Amino acid sequence: MNQFHFKSYNKGNSWLGIIIIVAIIVFIFFIIQNLYKLFALLAPVFLILTAILDYRVIAKFGIVIYELLRYRTVLGILAVIFSIIGLPFVSAAMFFNAFMNFKTKRRNKKRYIDYEDVSDKDDDILILEDKEKIKLDDYENLFD
Repeated sequence: MNQFHFKSYNKGNSWLGIIIIVAIIVFIFFIIQNLYKLFALLAPVFLILTAILDYRVIAKFGIVIYELLRYRTVLGILAVIFSIIGLPFVSAAMFFNAFMNFKTKRRNKKRYIDYEDVSDKDDDILILEDKEKIKLDDYENLFD
């Protein structure tokens, strides 16, 4: 009968891994908390700049919230609660959206230049003669 022997492992390494994972989670939590505080201070500025750059972004966000409240009430209520709690991140996202809309509008402005049409009206039309089909074998007869 075969017996399996498992190597024992150092339990200290597993505790070290758990401590490192907890430390990383705490570090990420502090980063997000500080970003939230920073964006909370900048939220009014973001909203004002959004209204200046492209006011339709704010209107579209309001329409989306209204439609959610109208057709999917529970999801709409959750969206309103998360929008209030996450107002700093929502305002930053709306500012980014308005800024990108502003940049693409500026880039897409068509700039026309003066040009002169140089095409000839007396173009010679090249007329090709019909070539007869060369039959290679009986296989092509199947498709005729």
